[in-house]
Amino acid sequence: MLKRDLLWSWAAIAAMVALLIWLLLQLGRQGADAQIVAARTRASAICQIMRAGSGRMTLNGNNDTMDEAVDRAVVDMALREDAGFEGGLWTEQHGVFAYAFPTYDGSGVKDDAPAAELPRIAALARRTLAVGAGVDEVRPGLREAVVYTACPLSKNMAGWTMTRVATIADSALNHLTLAVSLLLGSLVMAGAWFAFLLMRWGREAQRLSALLVASERMAALGGLAAGLAHEIRNPLGTIRMKAENALAAPPARRQERTEAALQTTLGQVQRLETLVSSLLALTQSFHPQRAPVALAGWLEHCRLTHAEAAAEMGVSIALDVEAGLDQATRDIALFDAAHMERVIDNLLLNALAHAHAGGHIVLGAARGDACLRLSVSDDGSGVPPPLRATLFDPLVTGRVGGTGLGLAVVREVVQAHGGSVALDPTHAQGTRIVLELPWP
Repeated sequence: MLKRDLLWSWAAIAAMVALLIWLLLQLGRQGADAQIVAARTRASAICQIMRAGSGRMTLNGNNDTMDEAVDRAVVDMALREDAGFEGGLWTEQHGVFAYAFPTYDGSGVKDDAPAAELPRIAALARRTLAVGAGVDEVRPGLREAVVYTACPLSKNMAGWTMTRVATIADSALNHLTLAVSLLLGSLVMAGAWFAFLLMRWGREAQRLSALLVASERMAALGGLAAGLAHEIRNPLGTIRMKAENALAAPPARRQERTEAALQTTLGQVQRLETLVSSLLALTQSFHPQRAPVALAGWLEHCRLTHAEAAAEMGVSIALDVEAGLDQATRDIALFDAAHMERVIDNLLLNALAHAHAGGHIVLGAARGDACLRLSVSDDGSGVPPPLRATLFDPLVTGRVGGTGLGLAVVREVVQAHGGSVALDPTHAQGTRIVLELPWP
C-alpha cells in the first residue's frame, strides 16, 4: 500500500514536470526573438505567394505600366492569412504601390502605406533587387520591434512586407521563463531524489520483510520446540515415575509394579514413536504420485478401516457421495491414494476421538467448481473457539493425549496436491473438515 502511494506521488511529480516543460515551450514561443524568427519565416512564405501571383500582373513592353487593381489583389491575397502583416510592391519608377493591409483591425480599410517607413522600404527593395535574393531587417524598439522583408519578383520589381512584434512585456516574460525554469529544475531534482528514496525504501522494505519472515520462522520454531519439549517431557516423566515406584516397592509387590511400569513404559514409548513419526512426516517434502483412483471404492476402503473401532465405541461411520460420483464410469479422480488415505485416517481418528457414544461420522465427497470436495464431519463437541484460527498449526490440539501434528500433516499433504483444507464454519454441531483437490 505504501509503495503504491509513493509511486502515485512520483507520478504526480512527473506529470508536473511534463506540464512545466510544455509551459516553457509555450513561453518560448511568446518571446520577441521567437516571434521575430516566426515573422521572417512567414514573410518568406508570403514572398513565394507574391512571386507565384506576379504572373497575373500586367506589364507593358517597358515594364513600367501596371494594372493597380490586379497588383493590389495579388498582394491582398498573399497577406490575407497572416494577421499583422502589411505590404506591397516597389519599383524605382513608381516607388511603393499596390499597398494592402487585409488584417488591419482599425476602423475602415487601410490603403495608404506608412509614410515614415517609405525610405526604409525603398532602401530594402533596392538591396533585394541588387542581390537578387530576399533580405530582411529588424528595427528594435522599446514597445515593439518592426520586421521588414523584401524579395525580388522580377528584374525591376520587389515585393515587401512589414509586421510589428511586441517587446514591452519581453522583460517580464524573460523573468517568468526564468522562474518557471528554476521551478522545473527544482521539481526535476525533487523527482530524482524522490526516485532515489523510493528505491532505497524499497530495498529497506525488502530487508525488513526478510527479517520479519525470519523472525516469524524463529518464533514458529521456538513454539514447535517448546511444544515438542512438553510432549516429550510428559511421557518421560511418566516412565520415570513408574520406574521409581517399581524400584521403591517392597519385595512382595516389586514384581507386580515392575510389570505395570513396563506396560506403562511401552505405552509411552508408543506415544513418543507416534510423535516422532508425525514430526518426520511433517518435515519431509511431499511429492504426490497422482494416479487414477476409483473414488467410491477408495472411500469405502477408508470407512471400513475404522468401522470396527467405531462400532466398539457405539459410533457409526457413513458415506455421503454425490450422485454420479458413485458410478464406476464417473468416479475416476487423480491423486496420491496412499498419502490421501493417511489424510482421511487422521481426520477419522480425530472425529472418533471427539465423538460420543451413539454419535455419527460422515465421510463425504462432492464435485465443486473444478475441484473434488472431500469432507469428514462429526456431531461431537466441536473445536473450541480459541483453537479455530490455529487448528492446522503444529502441536495445536484440543484433546488429552493428542500430539497436535495430525492436522498439520493433513494440511501439508493437501497443499502438496495443489488443494486446500479448512474448518467449515457453517457446520451446526460438531466439526466438519473440508478438503478441496483439483479435479482433472
